Amino acid sequence: MRPDRPHIQVLSPRTWGEFGNYLAATRFSRVLRGAVDAEVTLLEAEPILPWLGEAGAEIRTISLESPDATARTRRYMALMARLQERFPAGFETAPSPEQIADLAPLTAHLRSTAPDVVVGTKGFLARLCVAAVRLAGLPTRVVSHVTNPGLLRLPLHRSPHPDLTLVGFAWAKEHLLAQTGGDPDRVQVVGPLVAQHDLRDFMTSESAAPAAGPWGGDTDSGRPRLIVFCNRGGDVYLELVHHIAEHHPDTDLVFVGYDDPGLARRAAAGAERLAHWRFHSRLTQAQYFDYIDRASRSPYGLLVSKAGPNTTLEAAYFGIPVLMLESGLPMEQWVPGLIHEHALGRACATPEDLFRTVDDWLTRPSAIETHKKAAIGFAESVLDQEAVARRIGAAVRPLLEAR
Repeated sequence: MRPDRPHIQVLSPRTWGEFGNYLAATRFSRVLRGAVDAEVTLLEAEPILPWLGEAGAEIRTISLESPDATARTRRYMALMARLQERFPAGFETAPSPEQIADLAPLTAHLRSTAPDVVVGTKGFLARLCVAAVRLAGLPTRVVSHVTNPGLLRLPLHRSPHPDLTLVGFAWAKEHLLAQTGGDPDRVQVVGPLVAQHDLRDFMTSESAAPAAGPWGGDTDSGRPRLIVFCNRGGDVYLELVHHIAEHHPDTDLVFVGYDDPGLARRAAAGAERLAHWRFHSRLTQAQYFDYIDRASRSPYGLLVSKAGPNTTLEAAYFGIPVLMLESGLPMEQWVPGLIHEHALGRACATPEDLFRTVDDWLTRPSAIETHKKAAIGFAESVLDQEAVARRIGAAVRPLLEAR
């Protein structure tokens, strides 16, 4: 690191949201490197604050083991309430002895590294950074990068104290200011980032079934092309794949049970006769972008997954409609509205609705084509990544110039 260059640290919890959150932090870090003249370091938060990993493990258990969306919401909100009680609104400015002890590893880390700017990719983490910077006696500026505006529904992730908060949508800024009464100049709307090529950090070569020839065969085939992506839980998606194999075998399908080889093998076990289908728990970069490319170039390409914001925006960026199942997690409750408002596809409240819609769309694939046109229009008007990068640079640069 050159001593004359400012240093930005991006801290991100890998276990809070698993695939999507750290992927968003990776993308954000790369954008910063191109947008400002600074050294940018991306770090996982859990090695610094192990108790964040314990909370992340509980989130994963809630996601995987809750019997239904209602139970998932109840259990998740109970965890958020416990953390909010432990770190109530305003603790950043006058932490208690117990909070100081909880923050001690983060305070020591920041004191030893002394970044000019530290970015938290969860609002809660940014709040912890505000307190730790003050305890360390540093001039470090704190940025809260809101990777999922749905988290602003939770008091745990809201604060007026970061020097800068970056949000993707104007309504997120309005909501945050209405709830915290903060300074409007310290909340900037930069637009949503999508992961794009940063998926290379997550896709390694591990496949539950050998790839014998290109997925989907002929690129110009008129068959629907489905990518079923499952990154938490999976019995519903497993049943869906087996249902499609029985009732709609004349489709091209790839199943990704992310980081779950057992799930991918179970999915493949129900479709042995469909040699052109593919099943993975990890992908090479080449495999992933071949699948995305073929789905995006097909008039009937479709992504099936849970209604997560990053997954939805990623699909829209590539012009792929989505068929989503609502997760029951409160920070994702805004995503169905986004999907329906912009006709990006459909978000289903129940597995039964998901199965009905799959049957309808695969029987009448022109419905997929209609949503594809809408997704392309949304991407062109909202997801211009060069414009988002320029806005991020313009927002962060004054913090570096003032050091």
